[in-house]
Amino acid sequence: MSMSMPSGAYELLEAVEEQPLTVPDELTTYLMRKSGVDPKDPKLVKLVSLAAQRFIAATVHDSIQLCKARLSSTTKRQLKVSGYKDRLVLTTEDLSRGLRECGVNETGSPWQARAVISGT
Repeated sequence: MSMSMPSGAYELLEAVEEQPLTVPDELTTYLMRKSGVDPKDPKLVKLVSLAAQRFIAATVHDSIQLCKARLSSTTKRQLKVSGYKDRLVLTTEDLSRGLRECGVNETGSPWQARAVISGT
């Protein structure tokens, strides 16, 4: 039983080889081996790296949108008092919410400090 590649797959693989990626191939290979997959084809590694880059971009985009929403719900006086200088600062909570939007439930490490909001 032979499998044929869908039309356009060869062009995609060629384009992936030329694309500079954010996630290095070495990291992708290491993580794939650690999870039990031995990637023999470098094109597969590039394809997984491209998927990881797409996931990172979507998560960061969602986190930035959540950060903007958080800042827009804060009054200008609160922003001025807190020293806001017209720049975005992503917090761990923004990134956690962005990950949840992408389907990843991040709970944090036991040593990671979490903000405690008092009811006063």
